[in-house]
Amino acid sequence: MGTLPTEELEIQRSLLQEQLAHVGDFRLGSLIYRYRRCGKPTCACASPGHVGHGGWIISKTAGRKTVMSTVPYEEQLSVVRQQLEEGRRFWRLAQEFADVSDELSRRKLAEAQAEVPAKKGASGKSSKPRSPRKLKG
Repeated sequence: MGTLPTEELEIQRSLLQEQLAHVGDFRLGSLIYRYRRCGKPTCACASPGHVGHGGWIISKTAGRKTVMSTVPYEEQLSVVRQQLEEGRRFWRLAQEFADVSDELSRRKLAEAQAEVPAKKGASGKSSKPRSPRKLKG
């Protein structure tokens, strides 16, 4: 990215903005199949050796916590998978947009700094380092 001309980076950023504007419905997280016990003492899942009830879960991290939500109907799985794929697409585009914007911002700051005349007497060198203070003793 550092080798592309600034004009090309600006075009790339505009294209990424356009793609981000057309992101459809999405969800963030991963789809997993999980077994669990329902907690009813008379249910078959309460007996030793029973694996439990199975179901599809969407797992995601929100802040520092893992949040899980169930997919209530198996018929919804294809839609949920599409939403999760669109979420991954969103993150890829957002990361690429951030990288391009970061590079453009860095270049613009460097260009602005190059246009500022140097202050009189400012050599850019720091003064001599001081010797450490002697302790009174």
